Amino acid sequence: MKLGAAGLAAAIVVERGYDYFSESKAKAKIVIVGGGAAGITMSAYLSDMLRQVDVTIIEPNEIHHYQPGYTLIAADIFTPGEIAKPTQQLIPRHVKWLKDSVTELNPEGNSLTTAKNGRVSYDFLVLVPGCQMDFDLVDGITRKSLGEGNVHSIYDYRSAALCRDAIKQLGGVKDGKLVFTNTYTKVKCGGAPKKICLLTEDSLRKRNLRKNFEISYFANQNELMKPKVYGDRLVEIFAERDIKVKYKHRLTGVDTSAKKAFFDLLPEPSANPIFDDATHEKLVVDYELLHIVPPMSAPDFIKNSAVSVPIDKDNQGGWIKVDKETLVHSKFKNIISLGDVAGIPTSKTGAAIRMQAPIAAANLVSMMENKEPVMKYNGYSACPVITEHGKVLMCEFGYDEKLLPSIPFLDPGIERGMWWLLKVHGLKPMYYHGMLNGFI
Repeated sequence: MKLGAAGLAAAIVVERGYDYFSESKAKAKIVIVGGGAAGITMSAYLSDMLRQVDVTIIEPNEIHHYQPGYTLIAADIFTPGEIAKPTQQLIPRHVKWLKDSVTELNPEGNSLTTAKNGRVSYDFLVLVPGCQMDFDLVDGITRKSLGEGNVHSIYDYRSAALCRDAIKQLGGVKDGKLVFTNTYTKVKCGGAPKKICLLTEDSLRKRNLRKNFEISYFANQNELMKPKVYGDRLVEIFAERDIKVKYKHRLTGVDTSAKKAFFDLLPEPSANPIFDDATHEKLVVDYELLHIVPPMSAPDFIKNSAVSVPIDKDNQGGWIKVDKETLVHSKFKNIISLGDVAGIPTSKTGAAIRMQAPIAAANLVSMMENKEPVMKYNGYSACPVITEHGKVLMCEFGYDEKLLPSIPFLDPGIERGMWWLLKVHGLKPMYYHGMLNGFI
């Protein structure tokens, strides 16, 4: 057995009395829904922890993307090919891969239904299908239409490359308005729209084109970021770069042919949809380039099942209802969820998954052994916000906005070149050769 996660995972399991360094003899049929970062990482940990591995990943995509690289594609730092690998190469050799998609969950019957293979039963279920990108909730936009009217989004692999080309082509534009937005729902990597905004401004400045453009960032919230130390520094940076920040503005639609973006000005920030009877102040903004963040939610098969938080007008995400520390489902105790789809109060990032996976795997094995799940996740997440080429503001925090810096003696509110080296040169190999193989 390889000793994966020799750092954090080993420490927490020894502290809690779990013998990580010997394989469990427990037997169970484990199904993992989702073969992204969380699914493959979980399968790697379970392969290490179990003597008899009966793990199946259900994932329809043959190509796996290193999604943090989308921003770096748009910034012309990575090429699209650098962040794409065949899914088969990344799945542990003892883990079965069912190339299929889930259409329905039946948690009461310990089974699910797939599009091609029908009913699949399980003893334990790991739900990690990621976020659903609801581009069509912005009037005039679909995922396939990205690029039309110079509308882009780095939350889409194809659009990230189109965004890169559009930023380059600004050199042939005499003047114009560049508009960057976020959205109102919980999202994966909430720092991403700020990164591409700052990188675009930096690119224009370095090409002596900055004076030609007015740059605006429209936020649905009252602040740029939490915790406050990071948000305050970003406010300073945006002001220094003359990027106008518009708070409490929500993008509701786009006319791509006329290059006009439509916003609602909210009386207070809201994470809920705007209903037809709402009477908010409207705003129409002309743009030369528009970057959008789609509203996000749990996939429909999650939202339509008993595993999600009940959906009503105050909660449209449909995230999976799990204990925020053990990551075990609040009702169905043979279900664990982590990653972007989990309904826990932390940011949805790869860094969060890196910390969640060894805890979730250890708790799952404990339950297989008829023991209580005692490993606890502290909400750690990280967002390396690229502020310009060569510098990154490393935002690390846990539950209740507690600062959790990896290097405690450094001022967390200062962007640094060392974090740029980590972001651009270190994190991708750490992801492919470390995290996905069950190493912290």
